[in-house]
Amino acid sequence: MTAPVFARPKEKVSFDPARFAAKPLFESPEMKVIQAAFKAGQFIPVHTPDVHVVLYILSGEGEVVAGEKRRHVREGDLVVVPRKVARGVKAKTDMVILHVVSPPPTEADHGDMAARIARGDFELPA
Repeated sequence: MTAPVFARPKEKVSFDPARFAAKPLFESPEMKVIQAAFKAGQFIPVHTPDVHVVLYILSGEGEVVAGEKRRHVREGDLVVVPRKVARGVKAKTDMVILHVVSPPPTEADHGDMAARIARGDFELPA
């Protein structure tokens, strides 16, 4: 059995100047919870994994792609994207997100994400 977790994900935030920083807060076979810290301009490329995702914006502002929708998000906003629906996140300012994924993603769900981040490729390939 997995132990309960008590956390304050708005606190003790560490940013990585090279790419968004993902700090795991909880992981089980059914769910993964991370604190995702983005410097302005950093992003998770638009991709279509076979997982549900919940994004709660803890601080900052950015843009979220969810399916055909593209929305400006800011502190206090909640976004829920069902599995197999395209999604991506891009920070306009330094931004911290509570990121909940169910089930945890696999390598197949993320594919060439690291290469796309390195190239600055936010949009889905044509």
